[in-house]
Amino acid sequence: MENKIKNWKASEKITAVYLLAVLVGLPLVVRDAYYDITFVKYYYYCGVSALLIPALLFKIREGVSVRDFLRNLTLAEKALLVYWAVSVLSTLFSPYRYEAFWGNEGRFCGLFLMTIYMAAYFLVTRCCRPHPVFTYAAIVTGCLVFAVGVTDFFKADIFSFKEIIREEQYDRFISTIGNTNFYTSYAGIITGAAAAIFTVWPEKKGAAVWFFLMTVSFAGTIVGNSDNAYLSLGVLVAFLPLYIFKDRRGIRRYFLMLSSLLLSFAVYRLCCLKFPGIVQNPQGVHGVIVRWGGYLKVCFVFWAVTAVVCAADYKLAGKGVYSGNKVRIAWGILLLAVTAGILWILIDANFLGHAGRYSALGEFVIFNDDWGTHRGFAWRKALENYRNFPVLQKIFGHGPDTFGIISYFRDLTESTSRYGEMFDSAHNEYLQFFVTIGPIGAFAYIMFLVLSLRDMLKMRVSPYLTGMAFGVFCYCVQAVVNINQPTSTPIMWTFLAMGIAEYRRYAVGGEKNGKTGRKEQKRIG
Repeated sequence: MENKIKNWKASEKITAVYLLAVLVGLPLVVRDAYYDITFVKYYYYCGVSALLIPALLFKIREGVSVRDFLRNLTLAEKALLVYWAVSVLSTLFSPYRYEAFWGNEGRFCGLFLMTIYMAAYFLVTRCCRPHPVFTYAAIVTGCLVFAVGVTDFFKADIFSFKEIIREEQYDRFISTIGNTNFYTSYAGIITGAAAAIFTVWPEKKGAAVWFFLMTVSFAGTIVGNSDNAYLSLGVLVAFLPLYIFKDRRGIRRYFLMLSSLLLSFAVYRLCCLKFPGIVQNPQGVHGVIVRWGGYLKVCFVFWAVTAVVCAADYKLAGKGVYSGNKVRIAWGILLLAVTAGILWILIDANFLGHAGRYSALGEFVIFNDDWGTHRGFAWRKALENYRNFPVLQKIFGHGPDTFGIISYFRDLTESTSRYGEMFDSAHNEYLQFFVTIGPIGAFAYIMFLVLSLRDMLKMRVSPYLTGMAFGVFCYCVQAVVNINQPTSTPIMWTFLAMGIAEYRRYAVGGEKNGKTGRKEQKRIG
């Protein structure tokens, strides 16, 4: 199929402008440094989303009715509609309808923004003509954001964003994103996409370009200095092999990816050791890595193993001695064993009274109110408050993005006396939805994400589709300790919509990928 931009329809061109405005503009737009950065990004995203109105009008002029947008719904899209419908009911039944609609007492993630996400999803998936320029624009923009993050790591403050920030908050904001948790969430999306694309890219020359972009992304993620990043990196380390170990190239690229990650940490560690006081102090797991004297030895050993793996791969090329399914099954068994081991440690430390065995890892494996920078407290109070809801609110929640209102009226005295702060979110996106829109809405949202990822990963038609899927995957896993907000969440929704647009192009449209395409077309149609 012709994919030259000049041949695109008007609706496709307008959608392309919208995608570039979000993927490039949203991460970079800043007005008054960090003081109003959430407001600015929220209003910017809402403003550029208005571009989808003319896209819809042109689509209708091109012969597509509004009803056509809801034809051939996937299971994921049906779950999305349930999620939105429940959110509407949650808003109507909320004791704070105005705040639930706008989200103005939280992070502006009320019903209004949720509706924009849903509308943008359906318009992009139906109007977008997939093109590599969108993925490159997103990743290159991410690298620019990371470059600024590196200068902030060295306390250069090249844009003077931190001139009057209090000293205790100096390291909590970074680059053009703002809060370090939001930055890490955004970095997870970009890094997940860049790494996945590198591992599946078919040509050596293109793979070299993606290796560079991936390495820059790793460096940008690390300087965020947040433990949240390890969840995104864990997705790549643990789950990417299940997708790429179908051939020897996947194994080779996986080792190269890990070598790039270890190299990025090695440079970070060197900077922390050689320039204390000039760079930001490492926190959490970062600090453990910096203080670990044997880190470089492990790196050298792994780099040597990578060299052996690459040499063996070239030597065995074309000899047909590789069984991808068996390797992936073996990796799956290993992954299950490691998961079981981690679960046993958590149970042993928290329920069997053996917390003392894990004193060195206590801040990570022992769950209490102080766990995860007081996330344990927020999670406990969220569940306690939910148990005290009336029946109607237990079903439909307290209203979208009204967690801060709940916390203010029910937990303010305890949270300020213990930590000197008020919690305006649960710091767990899924728990937040559970409390604010209820278990049905939260489950529908989770199913929407899970089924969308399944659809994207089943379609092995494009490295870009793989990248978008793993970018979304990294966001979803990190959301366990992060929050829904108008800084990185719109990027996730945009990646997801672009990925499903590519999926529908093959599964629903006329372009099929052999047997897979026909099966998917039959399932959806």
